Amino acid sequence: MADEPKIFIDEDWKARAQREKEELQKRAEAEAAARTAAPVVPSAPDSPSALAEGELPSELGPDDTGLGGEEIEGEEPYEANFDALLSSLATQTMFALGIIPQPGGGQVMVNLDQAKFSIDIMAMLHEKTAGNLTPEEQAALDGTLAELQRLFVARVRQFEEQAMRQAGIDPNNLRTP
Repeated sequence: MADEPKIFIDEDWKARAQREKEELQKRAEAEAAARTAAPVVPSAPDSPSALAEGELPSELGPDDTGLGGEEIEGEEPYEANFDALLSSLATQTMFALGIIPQPGGGQVMVNLDQAKFSIDIMAMLHEKTAGNLTPEEQAALDGTLAELQRLFVARVRQFEEQAMRQAGIDPNNLRTP
């Protein structure tokens, strides 16, 4: 019995967890204070949000613009409307097609699957809203969808031509049957 292992029980794990929680809370408060001290610039309406569904940032109320009561001269507060939705989807598609470079990096990233998905969402929106849009909204949707489809086809053709050149095929010298 003299060789029994000694068992150590870590009793202070709760205290450490509480300290970590308090440190995270202090960091969050410091970040919130830094945001209110710095000029507030509203984020783009198409930027992803890290908030849970239905949750508002602690400094915003349901009717607050997030501008601290001050409006930037000449700037309208963002409004959730059909044009904003179209703009968001079009921007996502143009990022995915590499037409708009990534913010900060200037690097062009092409993701044809993501671009096709965004265009498919717009096509579904076109189908589901048929007869329920104003003429201006319908024209905007039709024009945006047509232009994004044209850009998608052009990008796909560009990749096909590049693949043919890499395979040693001249895309300008192809005979059609």
